[in-house]
Amino acid sequence: MRKNRIFLTITLLLAIVAAFLLYNRSNTTLKAEISDFSITDTASVSRIFMADKSNNKVLLERRPDGTWSLNGKWDAHVENMNTFLNTISNLSVREPVARAAHNNIIKLLSTKSVKVEIYQNSYRIKIGNFRLFPYEKLAKTYYIGDATMDNSGTFALMEGADSPVVIYMPGLRGYVATRFSPLETDWRVHTVFNKKLPDIKEIRLEFLQQPEQSYRVVNNNNQSLSLFRLSDNQQIERFDTLQLMSFVNAFRNIRYEALLNDMEPTRKDSIMQSLPLHKITLELKDGTQQTAKTFGRKLPVPEIDVFDGSTVIHDRDRMYALVNDDKDFVIVQFFVFDKILIPLSFYTRQ
Repeated sequence: MRKNRIFLTITLLLAIVAAFLLYNRSNTTLKAEISDFSITDTASVSRIFMADKSNNKVLLERRPDGTWSLNGKWDAHVENMNTFLNTISNLSVREPVARAAHNNIIKLLSTKSVKVEIYQNSYRIKIGNFRLFPYEKLAKTYYIGDATMDNSGTFALMEGADSPVVIYMPGLRGYVATRFSPLETDWRVHTVFNKKLPDIKEIRLEFLQQPEQSYRVVNNNNQSLSLFRLSDNQQIERFDTLQLMSFVNAFRNIRYEALLNDMEPTRKDSIMQSLPLHKITLELKDGTQQTAKTFGRKLPVPEIDVFDGSTVIHDRDRMYALVNDDKDFVIVQFFVFDKILIPLSFYTRQ
């Protein structure tokens, strides 16, 4: 009789433990379905699509060489892509949305959110290191909303789930919503010129308000450089070769600070109708050309130079520029562009 009681007690305890484990496992499965936002293997991510309710869309696609394209026509910003991939690999759920706020957050996500689709390369047959039949699969689809009141989390909803959650990235002070941008301008490379000496045939630099400082540089089969004054096309025989080579090499990495294509049209037209400061023409060996025109940027209020007392009406740190075949209106820094805005007299001075 005593043995039967011990047996029944053990059986009951085992049943309780089994029920507890089963309950926890079912709960864990449910939570995983609505909270698994991360992509651990970002190297297999092949395509990312994001769109908002205002019809803004970006399609980021990995090329065979590992670089990324943007909407099929631009190079994607390398640093921004690395940040994004790091973000999706570390996304975690902080907490489910409270029941009292559930309906409001669902409405918010339905009217103001970014739909995110992440695709990965996979194989239909995987046995150890053996792989067969590659294909692309849709790995994740979810909706990213606004930041929480404390700006430390972001509302999100996995497609197919009924319950929204608050996601965050461990170690990040702030929210991740801004990293899921459907705006093309946030993903574009800020490159104006990115060419090396072997690619360059000739460079023309025109100082449109100081014509006597204008010149062109000719690449002689990557062996030497020739310098010509533009005003009379006279070749300059004596010049600082090292400084001129430094000028040419600077075209490897010239970038703009910000894209201003959405500037008010009347204001933009007024700026572009003024006399440009410079015109830079990069003629490449493949027969193509890249150009940039710069324009002065007027200060809201004129300033007084502390050294000579003169009135300063233009920004000394930044100016406007027209780049990419006159398609993009941007703002650039003198700190960057001064490397390729060197006057002729600089090379010919004693």
